[in-house]
Amino acid sequence: MPFQKRAALAGFAMFLSVSASAQLNTPAASPHSVLEQTVGLTEVAIDYSRPSIKGREIFGGLVPYGEVWRTGANQPSKISFSDDVTLGGEAIPAGQYALYTIPGKNEWTVIVYKSTDLWGSMGYDPEGDLVRFKVEPTRLEHSVESMTFSIDALRNDGAVLSLDWDRTRISMPLEVPTAQKVMAQIDELKGTPAFEKPSVLFNAGTYYHEAGKDLETALQWVSKACESSERPAYWMFARKARIEVDLGMNEAAKASAEKTLELATAGGNPDYQKIAQDILAKL
Repeated sequence: MPFQKRAALAGFAMFLSVSASAQLNTPAASPHSVLEQTVGLTEVAIDYSRPSIKGREIFGGLVPYGEVWRTGANQPSKISFSDDVTLGGEAIPAGQYALYTIPGKNEWTVIVYKSTDLWGSMGYDPEGDLVRFKVEPTRLEHSVESMTFSIDALRNDGAVLSLDWDRTRISMPLEVPTAQKVMAQIDELKGTPAFEKPSVLFNAGTYYHEAGKDLETALQWVSKACESSERPAYWMFARKARIEVDLGMNEAAKASAEKTLELATAGGNPDYQKIAQDILAKL
């Protein structure tokens, strides 16, 4: 075979190979996003695509009122919880779910759907609902160009899950089982050598204090942590002082705050120096 012909055939074969494997990547119209947040001791994740306004009328236009919406673009938004939780006042077992909504001018229906396999809302069947609940939309002062989920107002036992797009916000209260999980750990550790570790005693006492549980027990645990720690820790004495203040033990609180100030000064920590000074100023 002449050289020119062989070269032409080789070039054609290379063209076919490149054509078969070539791809052109372009930006997604509604970029994929994942929001992950620890709430108390519970992992919460929202997997969704973020459509943008792009000069369009959104609610009542692109997203009709009164119809099931995938709450985003492409596949329906998905929400997952590592523990059993309460969302919008409804009990939700741990797991992953699709999050559908039915927008309305004055009221939205939020649907936690058991299957995550649908594309958009095609094939949606109310029989697949896990729960439904109502929320009232609020009007934002500023427009949000790209649809955004957020988890804010974080507390040990809950948070607020919000969806913002255009000038509309819907918010859903989220409650998580932090107290049950922490108390189960404490009950399991109490009476064992592990519970006598300063860090464990301190964490248990701090939780009791912040959760408003038995403050005398909290003081007992934190005091023991202060005494048994190999190196006196200003953050432990600061917590001890706070608990003593809440118990009305002002003289003891003063001594603990002064110890905090001494240790924080020696350790070069201005934040805890100020904490100690603030406590002392109130006594």
